[in-house]
Formats: sequence, structure tokens, C-alpha cells
Amino acid sequence: MLKTFSIILFLSIQIYRAQATLELLPQDSLTYNLQSKSPGWISVKSKDANLAISLFCEGKKVKDQDNSKGTQSVENLFYNSEKNKKYTLKIWAKSYLEKSKKAKIEISELKKRIILDDKLSYDEMVQDIKYFRTIREQVNSGLYVYRNKKEIDSIYNWAIQKAEISETIFDFYKIIAALTQFEGSCHNFTDLPNHATYYLTQKNEYLPFTLKNVEGYLLQNSKGISIPLSAEIISINGILSNDIIKRFSQYYSSDGFTLNYKETAGFEKGMFDKFYIEFGIHKNYKIIYKWNNKEYKIVLPGISFEEFKNLQESRHSLSSDSSKQTGAYSLNKENNDTYRLILKTFDFANSKDDIAYKKFSTFLDNMLLTLEKERIKNLIIDLRGNGGGAGALYEKVFTYFTQRPFRDSQFAYTNFNQIPFKDKLVITPMFLANGVKNGHDVDLYLKQIYPTSSQGKFYWADEKNPLILPNEKVFNGQIYLFIDENVASAGSHLASLFKSYTNAVVIGKETNGGYYEHNGHLPVVYELPNTKIQTGFSVVHVIQDVQNLNDQKKGSGVVPHIKVNQTPKEFLEQTDVYMTKVFELQQKKITFK
Repeated sequence: MLKTFSIILFLSIQIYRAQATLELLPQDSLTYNLQSKSPGWISVKSKDANLAISLFCEGKKVKDQDNSKGTQSVENLFYNSEKNKKYTLKIWAKSYLEKSKKAKIEISELKKRIILDDKLSYDEMVQDIKYFRTIREQVNSGLYVYRNKKEIDSIYNWAIQKAEISETIFDFYKIIAALTQFEGSCHNFTDLPNHATYYLTQKNEYLPFTLKNVEGYLLQNSKGISIPLSAEIISINGILSNDIIKRFSQYYSSDGFTLNYKETAGFEKGMFDKFYIEFGIHKNYKIIYKWNNKEYKIVLPGISFEEFKNLQESRHSLSSDSSKQTGAYSLNKENNDTYRLILKTFDFANSKDDIAYKKFSTFLDNMLLTLEKERIKNLIIDLRGNGGGAGALYEKVFTYFTQRPFRDSQFAYTNFNQIPFKDKLVITPMFLANGVKNGHDVDLYLKQIYPTSSQGKFYWADEKNPLILPNEKVFNGQIYLFIDENVASAGSHLASLFKSYTNAVVIGKETNGGYYEHNGHLPVVYELPNTKIQTGFSVVHVIQDVQNLNDQKKGSGVVPHIKVNQTPKEFLEQTDVYMTKVFELQQKKITFK
């Protein structure tokens, strides 16, 4: 149901141009007609729901935005109005707490953006730390998989001590992020209630170039900068590059003890927010860098956030960063006897009944016909950047490459089949997309899927974990599997099956997702009561259907047979070192198994 409002209250306060207060029901949306005819900021906030907004000009969408994640968050949007044109704002609840009935919405048109207050009391932080631990102990089946109780006690004692010298929400967020990633699950995350930049100045104090971690070296990643492209950054404002990598890595989670993803993800995903949470913003940046074996010093002034955003979105490595490549899947011919099956994601279908699943099945059938018709001997399966998605999709892929029946898992379990702490459970977009509107709906699902209780655990029903049979025809040639640090969840699950049960030569870098086990299937999000920080994790612990291998230790991702490294020169030239390696192996006729 769409409601339209045009409520105006002009104020004498200097920064306000117009304000309105509206009400929004869950599953509803509304539109607001902008009153100001001058460029400025729109602020949309609620104490009851996480809002998403869309800006329209004369009925044509200009921009979608969902920067902030908390249910007491704000969305700030800058717009340039054109004379005699009508601007409207569509507003809807992206997520809300289970107990929410309706959301009070406050809309303000401003001359300049208001910087949010981020001060917290010690008591607020300690209460949230204790609540955070209580949630993990009762809800998270993966809490003690890689950490024992002594280790968990120790880090929570550290967190309480750290809170004593913390004052701001950034300080506290660093504590909660450390607790989050310590557990060892790639599905763990913790989000600030509001976008980090909403707490920061609008002045020109942002980093004047972007960065890329290439094999432990920080390289300058922006074109047209006074520091040469691909120059090695030694330090920024006195902080050495290896310390930057280490401190930045604390905001990212991986299965077990793997580090590759943690140490690289921030430079693709966190430069807009987490970099400034950790290192702050500055009027000037003192840089020491190395170029052609010589060290140079330079001081560069900070730039605006919009300028930095443009640099990050046009960075040199953009074309090769796995997460930025388009298309869910494709089949490319690389030479006379080699094809490459590219599988970028498994998030394009939800189940076998989905039309996208049926289309994908037809694609795989046609792929096999092409390989047979052309008598192709070598197939590259490129999983780089595949962060996962629906289990039905990775299972379908593997049926074309195995003679062995397999299952999604040996077994899987949760700590419960009635969701705890419903009053702080966030009803997420994933829940809403599947018709889940409250905690009661979650309980109905859990009791159906995890009905059997044994020694305090609730196990996946056998009929939900059937034996999956191979396809009638399978590929019998040589497989080369490409993996990298971004491969996780269903992507790494598939990689583990290929390594365990096929002749695949695994090339690349250790995956973010685990080889033997992981927490997955059902993600939940909770909101901390005082700070409104949201924390998410998957509640089902999955023991995967794989063999024990000598090079696969507990707590590792899928480890490649052959590791590839990129040199600064190859980074500069954007060389695909994976393809170079596979052609080298083919020439030498190197195989495994």
C-alpha cells in the first residue's frame, strides 16, 4: 500500500528548510513531496525501523539508498534540485525489530548535514557487551568450534577493560568487531547503526588515493595521483603498511583461522567507512612510498568524501576485483581444448522451483553438450569471488562432475528450535522475502527443519538432507579449479567437494569459507539494546561431506594445490596470473590424483 504525504513545517532555525512527521506500517511504503527548491540535504530517520529511501525527479528514479542498518538510524541524502521540477521521496522499512508495530518517520530538509553525536557511557557499553555474549552463547552453535571457554572468557574480559577507556561509538564498535571476528565464521558481521561518515566531518579530510593489498604490500591504486600507480606505500601518517593491514583486518570474519580474506577485504569493501573508523580523517596525509627501489616522502591534502568515493569506484584494480565483475555465470572458450566455466555467485535463485534455477540447469546441460561435441579435454571452473548463495545451485553444479552420490552435509544442527531473544531479533529483508514477519514464523520453520533433539542440539531432518545423485552424463576430462580469498559459504562448500572427490587441480589462494565445516543455512540479526549496533551470524553448524586430507587442517579454508601470487608489475598490467598458471601446467602436463 502506497501513501503520499506533503506535510510542511518551515522553521526559523538556520539549517532547516522543512520538516514532517509521518507514520509507516511494516510492509508499507509512503512518498513525501520535497518542498525546498535549493540544493541541500534530506534527512530521514526513525526510532522504530531501518529505512530505505528512493529519490525521484518527475517520476523518474534518481537514486536508491540504504546506508545505515540500525532500527534507530538515519538516512542522509544530498540532492541538487532543478528549477520547476518535482522531487519526491519514497520511504519504506527495510527491516525492523520483531516487536515493532509501526514506525514514526521524521523527514527534514536541511541546508547542511547534521553530524551525529557518538558519545556513549561506560555502563551502556558494558551492558551491551554482556548482552552480546549472552546472545552468542545461547544462539550461536559455532561459538566454541574454534575457541574454548578460556579463550572466550579472556577476550570478553579484555572487552570490558577496553570499554573503560572508550568514549565514542567508534571506540565501542572496534570492541564488538573484535569479538565478532574472534569466533571464526565467515557469516559473522557487526554493523554500526548509522553509516560511519554520518559521524564524521564534511570537510576535505579524506584519503587522497586508494589502496590495494597485493601479497602483503600496500600499493597505490588510483590513477592520476602524484604518487605513481602501483607504488608501494611504506607508511601513512607514521603508521607502517603492515600495521595498517593488521588493524584493518580486525573488521572482517572468516571461517576458522584463515587470514587471506581478512587482510584483503577491507581495501575493496571498507575504504568508505572502516578505514576512517580505524585511522581517522586528517587535513593532511604524510606518505612515505617506494618507487623503482627508492623511497620518497610527500604530504598530500585531504579531499572530500565524494572525491574519495569517486576514486574508490574508479580504482585501477576495479576490472580484476572479483566482487565487481558482472554476470552470475558464463562459459568461455580459452583455447582449442579448454573452456572456462565462470561461477561468480549462487545468489540468483532461492530453490529448485525458482525459474532462475531451471534456466541455470538448462545452461549446464548445454555446457555439457558443447564439451562433448567439441571433445574438450580441459575445463577451468572459476569460482573466484563466489561468496555463496543457495545450496541447491552449488549441488546442481557438482552433479555434472562426480560419479559419487553426495549430501549437503554429514549432519547439521542448531542449539534450539525456538528462536531466543525475540524482542531484539531483527526481521531482515531475507526474512521478509520468504514471508517471515516475526519470531513465531522463525519458530515454525525451525521445528519443521530441525525437529530431532539430542544432548542439547537440534539436528537437520534426514529428508531435508537427501542423497544427491550424479547427472546422467558427467564431464570426465581434466578439471582446473580457481579459488581465491573471497570464496565463501556455498562457493567454498562446492570447492571442498571438487578438491575432495574429483581430479581437480586447485589453483589460487585459500578460501574464506571452511573446508570441513562452517556455520550457515539460517542467518539471524540481533540489535544491541543501548548502542543499537546490529550483529549477525548463521545459527546452523554444518559438517560437510568431504574426505580428510593431509593438507587440510581443522580451521582452514580450501587450500589450493598450487598457490598463485601477483607481482606489483602484474598488478599494474592487470595480468590474470591464474590463467598464466593453468596454461603453464597444461604445457608441462602436470596433474594431481
